[in-house]
Amino acid sequence: MELRTLHYFLAVAREENMTEAANVLHVTQPTLSRQMADLEAELGKKLFTRTNRSTVLTEEGVHLRQRAEEILSLVDQTEEEIRDDNTDLSGNIRIGAGITHLIHYLTETFAELRRDNPRLTIELWTGNADTIQEKLEHGLLDFALFIEPFHAEKYEYLRLPGKNKLGVVTSAHGPWADAGKVTPEMITQMPLMVSSRHTNRSFDLVAWSQGKVTPEKLTIVGTMDLSCNVNVLVRQGITNLLCLDKLEHQQSPDFVFLPLDPPFEVSSLVAWKKYRLLSRSCEAFLEALRARVGEEQ
Repeated sequence: MELRTLHYFLAVAREENMTEAANVLHVTQPTLSRQMADLEAELGKKLFTRTNRSTVLTEEGVHLRQRAEEILSLVDQTEEEIRDDNTDLSGNIRIGAGITHLIHYLTETFAELRRDNPRLTIELWTGNADTIQEKLEHGLLDFALFIEPFHAEKYEYLRLPGKNKLGVVTSAHGPWADAGKVTPEMITQMPLMVSSRHTNRSFDLVAWSQGKVTPEKLTIVGTMDLSCNVNVLVRQGITNLLCLDKLEHQQSPDFVFLPLDPPFEVSSLVAWKKYRLLSRSCEAFLEALRARVGEEQ
């Protein structure tokens, strides 16, 4: 399987049309069709469902698309690292994170580096812990910021100063707006949106409530990967959101943050893969981040 073939495959996947993909790639449509037919024969799987107007990925095609994007991203990153022999730092630092105000440690560190190294760039991915960890595992991220709990045994990591409080965001016009806090008894009465984390277990409300709150007692309206997507439902009073405090997108008079009582605090850490050779730019970033964190501890 050649890299050029993967480029061709991704073009067809994006355009969902063989002729349009051929135009983008500046090859003839018969040439592209033959390449895709050869790829399917090589893998022994049907990658596309073809109609007169579209070319749609099959389940096997979707899987190949994900792997092809990872492979080509790693190739680009490797070529960039090998070419990086300049005095000034250059290249791309790839960071994934959940939504937490503690991301400022990473962005401020990058900003400081870039002032002296204007060719340095950053790629920020935002998602829940499962998505970010998968990208870190496959080499698509250099660093990842995780909100604990997180099993970091197979990673190198740096714990960040400061903590977030866990609580419930509710509508400023709803029945709980003036409650001031959320007790174990209250939380069982509130419709909730909660994190969709699976691989990394989310916040343990059973331990927090000393067994008073169990999953069966909660009224779960739904799950989400990013809390900012739930704002409309909270504003309309359809649900409440179990999340961390100090989230910028919730600094609005439409919302009220109610901390859990007893208090529930969580810390965050920055992780990177053990035994992975970091680029010169990533090494410089990590050194600067350690210095910034060390100053506040």
